[in-house]
Amino acid sequence: MKTNESESHPSDPTWEKLLDDYTGLQLDRSKRIEEGKNDFNLLASVLKVNDEVRLHTRFLFAMFNPKARHFQGVRFLELFLQVIKKETFINLNPDTLTIKKEYCPVSKDDQIDLYISDGKKTIVIENKLNALDQPGQVKRYLRGVGADGSKDFRDTLFIYLTKGRSVPSQRALAYPPDKQTEKEDPEPLRVFNNEVIGAAEDKPWALYQNLSYCGADGGIQSWLNDCFEVVKDRGPAENIRWAIRDYRDAVKRATGEYSSNVKSLKEHFEDNNWAGDAYHHKAIQFAEELRQAHKSWLHEAMTQKLDSLFQAERDAGTLVRIGPNDGRLLEPYLSRSEKRKAKDLIYQKSSNFFGEGRTTLRGSFFLVTGDSNKHKDQVVLMLFYGREYLHVGCLFSSDEKTKMCDVKSVKELASLKRSLDSIFLNAHTQKVPLASTGILSLANFERERRKGWRLRRKSNFGEVGP
Repeated sequence: MKTNESESHPSDPTWEKLLDDYTGLQLDRSKRIEEGKNDFNLLASVLKVNDEVRLHTRFLFAMFNPKARHFQGVRFLELFLQVIKKETFINLNPDTLTIKKEYCPVSKDDQIDLYISDGKKTIVIENKLNALDQPGQVKRYLRGVGADGSKDFRDTLFIYLTKGRSVPSQRALAYPPDKQTEKEDPEPLRVFNNEVIGAAEDKPWALYQNLSYCGADGGIQSWLNDCFEVVKDRGPAENIRWAIRDYRDAVKRATGEYSSNVKSLKEHFEDNNWAGDAYHHKAIQFAEELRQAHKSWLHEAMTQKLDSLFQAERDAGTLVRIGPNDGRLLEPYLSRSEKRKAKDLIYQKSSNFFGEGRTTLRGSFFLVTGDSNKHKDQVVLMLFYGREYLHVGCLFSSDEKTKMCDVKSVKELASLKRSLDSIFLNAHTQKVPLASTGILSLANFERERRKGWRLRRKSNFGEVGP
């Protein structure tokens, strides 16, 4: 990226504000973490916050279900109906009340997210957090519960629960075209005045209710607040209060309304979108140049830094770099499926992990040679990266345990673990996440080599090792 001198000068006030803000963010994070503030959410840790079925539908079912072990009976369901102002459904008969999740009234293709009925009045809840409406879905569901215009429409309530959509799409309100005749559904449903759903205004099928996960006014969050109030002063019900709070935070995360207690860098920039183009231009420039730095660090480590590290051994003829045209030298160390692709595993500049359209599974390899070396053509030293990890270690040409015994004098060998079995016959490496600690290790190549992950030691190889 080209910039003029004034744009990139260290005294540029935009640069100063960007860096000062970053310093302030880190100080604030440290203080908050020390105080015990956090953003841990158990539900978000075990399920995705947008998981309609396993998180949202099942949580609502557990709260509505009068037989659930919260022992609140129908209280949570009543609060829900009060929030959406459908009091005529509050007097559901508890003796005949049925609540089902993922209910199939006719066939497995017609799966109603939440079904509530006392035999006379019926509530159908279609939970659409992110999923698209399916063809004929609403019409099939209403027909499935008998709400097809043949009975009092006021006995059936269809609730469309979303992040902000007002009504179901037309594809959900009508059957798809006939496969034989290609004729359209002659009687598609419509939503009238956001209150009734039917084939026509004078042919209603059911009451209609639009409901949102977003905001705290008349939606799911409002209901959760009311539920919390019910159990707020009941000491033994702390687990219920905790569950409601945790789910409420999960909802806010799903809708983008959650405010972090310990703000991340991403959230910092989202909160400062008012700072202007120049501010964000500098942030973009910073991110791009950091990516280029990562790309450069990896390339230098894979090429000149390894060459420099092994210069003495290469000059002495005890190590040979395996280049792109020497793939055959790598073949004895590869699994059967990889033998024909040996050259594709050898690092080249165009295959940099941090480059455009990055390529994974590449490495720099050095074959142990030397006529007087008993490990000649049997061991390869390597620096290799996969889809996530940076590996440093050895390849052996066979699985014989004696090979490991022969090299046990190599420092740190005991800490190497067998890995990458789908690619190599017998690889033993240490690994670190490449995108984080791995790239920092490469940036500090010489220091890391001296203090940490290395094999350089006098051994039967001669003085070799990454």
